[in-house]
Amino acid sequence: MKTNPTYIKGDYTKSEFFNNQSRLVCGCSGLGGVWRPIEEKDAVETLTYALENGVRVFDTAPSYNRSQEFLGKTLKAWTGEKPFISTKVGRLQADRADDCIVDYSTETMRKSVYQSLEVIGIDKIDLLFLHEPHLVPVERMDEIMDCLNNLKKEGVVGRLGIGGNPTEPFYPHMIKENFDVLSGFLKMDACNLSGFERDIPQIQKENIAYYAASALHMGLLGRRLDQYNEERPNNEWVTNLDVDTALEINKIAIKHNIPLSRLALRYVFSIKEADRVVVGPSKKEQMVDLLNAWNEGKLEESIFDEITAVIKNGAAK
Repeated sequence: MKTNPTYIKGDYTKSEFFNNQSRLVCGCSGLGGVWRPIEEKDAVETLTYALENGVRVFDTAPSYNRSQEFLGKTLKAWTGEKPFISTKVGRLQADRADDCIVDYSTETMRKSVYQSLEVIGIDKIDLLFLHEPHLVPVERMDEIMDCLNNLKKEGVVGRLGIGGNPTEPFYPHMIKENFDVLSGFLKMDACNLSGFERDIPQIQKENIAYYAASALHMGLLGRRLDQYNEERPNNEWVTNLDVDTALEINKIAIKHNIPLSRLALRYVFSIKEADRVVVGPSKKEQMVDLLNAWNEGKLEESIFDEITAVIKNGAAK
């Protein structure tokens, strides 16, 4: 790897890039029913619990089934401080995670943004992600950026971001002139630091912030460890190397008497390059556990270094 993760020395709870607002983001895909069915009352209860316990940043998307709707209903009843809201554009409404319908035309993107404003019940989207960069028709990037920048000029969008892992054709467009934030997926966690090979060096050069999403690597660093070890998906999301590394990280968790998922979450909380960390509950009990991990805070630096060494050694083989 060209660079290594840096242990955060100061206050792990606040993001310098985001004016000392919270680093913790409640990702709402699991609360929209896109992975499995969820009742409205359960989603709203979970989101309300998050707000009542200090969560002030939420990330949603039209493609997360009813996520925007449930967030909007929660916010309508919320009388406290207005949270920071991000949503996405380009990928359309879907009932399931594997239903991927995209449309990057100006007309459809504008319609999507204004629908999001209405459904969530807000006047302005703090951060709008261009969803699924690997599917974006880069030959039309001038047109796409004109559309997104016009939404900023109209005052309905604050900052612009990239919602997903860029592929080779997209990298030339990942510049500060276009975007403020990259939301990376499965590339900065306790079994995979591949984001440091290219993404982090480029965005640091461009002064673009990083959202570290899926801190538990789709459950590999938690309840699905045994399942993935047995089935070995070995696909673009969960590779054999990821599983092998997770098994070694679990040994560290056992040695220090910390549950694997708790260790994994706190590892990402400890990474300075993660300007924000996206956690994704699908029920209240998970939100409670995530907030308990958040309140426990960053790991001891020696444990952080131990985990980093295992990941680097695995990647070097």
